[in-house]
Amino acid sequence: MSKPEGIVEAVGASVANKGMLLGASTGFVGWLSQVNWIGFIGVALAALGFLVNTWFQIRKDRRESRESEARIAALKEQCRP
Repeated sequence: MSKPEGIVEAVGASVANKGMLLGASTGFVGWLSQVNWIGFIGVALAALGFLVNTWFQIRKDRRESRESEARIAALKEQCRP
């Protein structure tokens, strides 16, 4: 994995988590104030944050799987006589 890709993924996951928190907070404030459009915006932000976070987690899992397979192949290669 290259460093810029790791930085992008770390920042993306952080922004997605903050987006989910912001969306949930906005939705709660909208619900408390009984202003429907604020609640809808909050739910939309939370859903968007969840989707972005899920996408970054899937990418992370795939990357870690590839790295693990490469490590296993290197170890198998070292063990061959």
